[in-house]
Amino acid sequence: MSNGEIIIDGTADSLTATMSGRMVRESPLSEIIKESSGKKLLGFRKNEYLFHEGDTSSGVYFILSGKVKILKNESQPLHTILYLVKPGDVLGIHAVINEHSHTNSAVALTSTSVCFIPAKEFKQIVNKDNQHKIRVMQLLCTNIDLLENKFSSHSDRTTSQRFAGILLLLADTYGLTGKQALKVELAAEDLANMAGTTRAYLGKIISDFCSKQWISTKGNTITILDKDSLAKEAGVLLE
Repeated sequence: MSNGEIIIDGTADSLTATMSGRMVRESPLSEIIKESSGKKLLGFRKNEYLFHEGDTSSGVYFILSGKVKILKNESQPLHTILYLVKPGDVLGIHAVINEHSHTNSAVALTSTSVCFIPAKEFKQIVNKDNQHKIRVMQLLCTNIDLLENKFSSHSDRTTSQRFAGILLLLADTYGLTGKQALKVELAAEDLANMAGTTRAYLGKIISDFCSKQWISTKGNTITILDKDSLAKEAGVLLE
């Protein structure tokens, strides 16, 4: 586990109270979380790593609150942001099940709290129940599908189309405020990385979107003004 972690509260009462929330109850891993006797509540500050690419896997992270970005090739100048994580998502399962090191890095975008289940106990719980095995496999397959869709859309679309899609994805993942601003603030470098372009070129796209009144910006805050036009640009249908 990361050196930056904080054990928020390891008492039985605090664990019971936190784990009884709706988000945990509705998780496909709810029974596994409930059965774990070694789980801990951990906290990470903004920009702290939950784990690094190449680290030996020590357990599974169920995100309770906060926002996390998943990086590939973190040591390189042009690392890749694979995807973003929200409360209710789970990290580390693939590395635990296959007993290998982490193939990517996880960094807190905001203050983040997680339920951490040690690798050995997680595997013991999963292996004794076929329903647990099925749920874990379904979760792994879903994650693979998400990554395949991401890379497919990146290769088939222009940078402008990709960025429009990213804005819609951020709105869907983290939500909008009452004034239609994204509830997550990302640095221009992170947005450019997600769109597969340079910060300078992304700046031109943002200016273009602003001039078309699709979005407005103030610092790192992006407000969605015309979701339909963004959807049309991205080539997606809004539900």
